[in-house]
Amino acid sequence: MRSPVFYPLSLILIVLSAALVPLPPWLRALGGGLLLGLWLYGLARARRGGRVVGYLPGHALLFLGLGLVGAKAVVFAWLLVPPLSLAFELSLTRGRRYLAAAVYAILWLDLFACLHQLVAQGRDLAGPGFLAWSAGMAAVALGFVGLGVFRLVSVDVNRGENPAKIESGA
Repeated sequence: MRSPVFYPLSLILIVLSAALVPLPPWLRALGGGLLLGLWLYGLARARRGGRVVGYLPGHALLFLGLGLVGAKAVVFAWLLVPPLSLAFELSLTRGRRYLAAAVYAILWLDLFACLHQLVAQGRDLAGPGFLAWSAGMAAVALGFVGLGVFRLVSVDVNRGENPAKIESGA
């Protein structure tokens, strides 16, 4: 179970990120609504555990950062993050490890693409600097996602068990 202050502080962060991001009002409302839906899901599962709500502050800050650097096109890619996070959590809860692995790969590749664009546009990278950043980010992303998919596929997932506590083996 999370600290009692986690949920109110997360809600404040969601409201601030949706209010401060310099995007059209409908896009701010959509992003804030998706984050709020994820927050409500985490609040409903607070007693039973779950890991998706732990990523909520990072999702909110990524939304804010993408808006602040003017990466409006990438914000549309970010809109997949909250539903994919929820789909990942639900697939793990129901013991669907291959589905969870596929959703995990899509989710994390999307997150790495958003992070890539956040830094690239925030730093105005171009030329060799952009290519080096892209190659480094691609190597890290593919390694991270590959290991994560391998871990998910090679472990025995039990229903409702926290995936962070799952032991490898047959």
